[in-house]
Amino acid sequence: MIELLLGRSALLVIDMQHDFVDLDAGCYNVGAEHTVAPTAAAIAAMRRAGLPVIWTMEAHRASGIDGGLENSADCVFAPHTVEGTRGIEIVPELAPGPDDLVVRKRRYNCFLGTELDLLLKALRVDTLLVTGVSSDVCVHWTVGEAFQRDFHVRVLEDCVAGTTREDHEASLVIMRNLVSAGQRFVSTDLTAALAAASAVPAGA
Repeated sequence: MIELLLGRSALLVIDMQHDFVDLDAGCYNVGAEHTVAPTAAAIAAMRRAGLPVIWTMEAHRASGIDGGLENSADCVFAPHTVEGTRGIEIVPELAPGPDDLVVRKRRYNCFLGTELDLLLKALRVDTLLVTGVSSDVCVHWTVGEAFQRDFHVRVLEDCVAGTTREDHEASLVIMRNLVSAGQRFVSTDLTAALAAASAVPAGA
């Protein structure tokens, strides 16, 4: 058994935007609507513990110039998260406040061309708790990158959804084996761990 929280933790909420969460969206992630409540609970628990929460938003110019091969025949995904559209907005149940940390990204990997690594270092983060969409795309690429950057990574599996059920389940197995020694974690594990940590007397 490995620990969920090692050192200082931060929660990463990846791309919980209308174009991925809404049932009628072109890039709807299967079951994404069911991840909203546990993700909100995880966010609330982190806030109570005084620990950082970081949101990411995939964002593309209408011209498509920043999409690269995502706009080519190599990619199966429909156009999405275009600036100025409703689809780019984070769903209201999880929307960050005006002073919260939000990272905009152009590609799957939340570290690529963004300030995410700088923020995590400034916050002195050791463990990155990951939620969001898509488990088999942006979550997967980000989890692998975070691990390669020597963060402890824990995917909260009831807080992620994928482009298909099959790809979702396959990606969970891969990520679980890569970054948490095959161990599965869910949002209630986080709330329990944070509650236990807060119950420990200072200096104990």
